[in-house]
Amino acid sequence: MSSRRLTPAQLVGLCAVLLVAAGCGNSSATWPGLIQRTASPSGTASATGTASASGTDKAVAVATAGRTAAPQATGARATAAPVTIGKITADFSYKNALITPIAHLYGTYLDDFVIVTVKNDNSQAVKVVVTSEILNFTNKAIDTVTVGAHKTAVVRQNPQLTTAAIDELDSERPAATLHMLVTYLDNGVQKTLLDQTKQTLITSRRDFPWSIKDMDQQMDFNLIGAMVTPSDPAVEGLIRAAANYDPSHSMESGYKSDLDKDGSVYQRLADLWKAEADDYNLTYISTTISFAPGQSQRIRLPAEVLDQASGNCIELVLLYAAAVEALAMQPVIVLIPGHAYLGVRTDATNDRYYFVETTMIGQATFDEASSYAGNEFDDAQPHLSAGDADYGWVSIADDRANGILPIPWR
Repeated sequence: MSSRRLTPAQLVGLCAVLLVAAGCGNSSATWPGLIQRTASPSGTASATGTASASGTDKAVAVATAGRTAAPQATGARATAAPVTIGKITADFSYKNALITPIAHLYGTYLDDFVIVTVKNDNSQAVKVVVTSEILNFTNKAIDTVTVGAHKTAVVRQNPQLTTAAIDELDSERPAATLHMLVTYLDNGVQKTLLDQTKQTLITSRRDFPWSIKDMDQQMDFNLIGAMVTPSDPAVEGLIRAAANYDPSHSMESGYKSDLDKDGSVYQRLADLWKAEADDYNLTYISTTISFAPGQSQRIRLPAEVLDQASGNCIELVLLYAAAVEALAMQPVIVLIPGHAYLGVRTDATNDRYYFVETTMIGQATFDEASSYAGNEFDDAQPHLSAGDADYGWVSIADDRANGILPIPWR
């Protein structure tokens, strides 16, 4: 994360938070406090807290990462001059940048990448074909529409990045070519109405925007869920390694007991911690430079974190969240000024969570990392409840329900 974050909108419906100490039976582990979030009768958030059940005196300095800034916000629209032939007029607008890690969300969670307007001033209907693509990077988007006499049609298109293109986009392409083609039928003969190329930027798959034009901060925060990749083979490999540390030498998915009374959620989180530390030798390293427009941060995807055996705070959170989601549990990402850490729901029905300070990987035990994060949340929860600037709560389960799916990579 960066040392400064943009102001989030009031967290809609954010529940009050209550820190409760809880022990789990049939386990020798020292269990940290669970976190409960409950709605106040007035609909506003309130919170009280107590110290975590287990603690550590080990102080961990949580470093922060920088962002780049540019005067124009990522996601602004550019427009092309209209063209008129045979009383048919076409014009279009397009995004000034295709943001790779969230490119698959254009037209759903995000506004459409290309919007074409066709006006027909003839006395009869006309059939029009609209095609858009970013050469060498996307598939073609093609739509055929019939525009009635003296009518106007709007065509929205979102050419999709190919998997091969995403794989190659480890750095931005500042002058990619958007090709727009609009044709129409004139007595059965296809004629060209508009044939233009425009330059647009394609960001690296690692460039995540913390500022998108016309989007409030919580909506932008939610987009980070696109970089949680539970089906990535590398994440599946991490889970396989974690199974070796489980007492059963296996790894089950889903929730097994109310409020994790059997300790299975906590055990699996501890197994993942051991695998990350011992098998992958992960450590905290902050590498964040980005050249994308707007306030963007360089964020490696989970597979890259495993491959390079390092990550900054948000990268380590995304990796852990991906493994948790792959195991059919519900991760959340807690955002505080300059930092992020992980939360994991203890069951499917109660709003209680374990928290993990992922930057402690390789330098502390899982119990210590969980206890430390519980204390962090104890400090953060009044700000979250109040909807203060620079604080956010991202539920990956809610992201998926709202159509924010993982980047289609690998």
